[in-house]
Amino acid sequence: MLHPLRTIVAGVASLDAPDPLLPHVAGTARALGATLHVVHAFDGGHAAGLRARLEARLRADAPGTAAVLHLVEGAATERLPEMARAVGAELLVVGATRGNRVWRRFLGTTAEGVVRRAGVPVLVQRASLARGPRRVLLAADLSDAGAEVHERGLDVAGALCPGGSPDLRSLRVVEDGPARSAREAAAQRELDAFVRGRRPRARGVQCKVRLGVPADEILAEASEWAADLVVLGTGGGPGAARFHLGSVAAAALRGAPCSVLAVPTPPRRETPEAARAPEAMPAPLPAA
Repeated sequence: MLHPLRTIVAGVASLDAPDPLLPHVAGTARALGATLHVVHAFDGGHAAGLRARLEARLRADAPGTAAVLHLVEGAATERLPEMARAVGAELLVVGATRGNRVWRRFLGTTAEGVVRRAGVPVLVQRASLARGPRRVLLAADLSDAGAEVHERGLDVAGALCPGGSPDLRSLRVVEDGPARSAREAAAQRELDAFVRGRRPRARGVQCKVRLGVPADEILAEASEWAADLVVLGTGGGPGAARFHLGSVAAAALRGAPCSVLAVPTPPRRETPEAARAPEAMPAPLPAA
């Protein structure tokens, strides 16, 4: 791990009911020796007594946890990424413990908005990772940007396992079609070469290819392999509210049977040729 997780930001959605995120993220922070910042975003005009209620929520849900508490006015989708940048967090955590309509609606508004805007990896946590994930599934994108997501995701997953190394599996999904066996074999060779080109890991990275619809196959592999963590690239980054969260990432976030680590994809770099290309000249006006 090049940069250990020393600062974690966690969002608390409600102060009126137990928050299942707090015990999990508090355990993760304690295991890593990280500073935990707990953030509650509120609407204007309702600040009275909120600090005492946030302190009480922390005592009730994560007793004995030392944390820096923040009350911020505004939408959580904007304030949580802002706080992560302000405190130099390496990880932003939001909760996900329910698979019902309420959870799907929440993800469609708050958590998905946080993921879309965040400039740091976002852990959408569905279960305790205080002991670290045992099995990490990475959705592989073989582009240059995908390689950066792959490495950053592995770094964060490794940091979440201070006591050992998880099993790592890189999954590439390609479209099914004619010449199925040849298509699968070619995709396997490309994925093997891609993983060989990355930094070596203590346990190594398994390579797996599936044919079909990407989101469906990612969720199927996560379920069949009993993954504890799925790592996805999001296409986000600082100021990325203007970008759509990719359909594959959005579907996997909503349907994953385990926690999801959403890693912002770095912006596409301009090629030297494009940088040197002169601006197009306007067409000359016709002679009078």
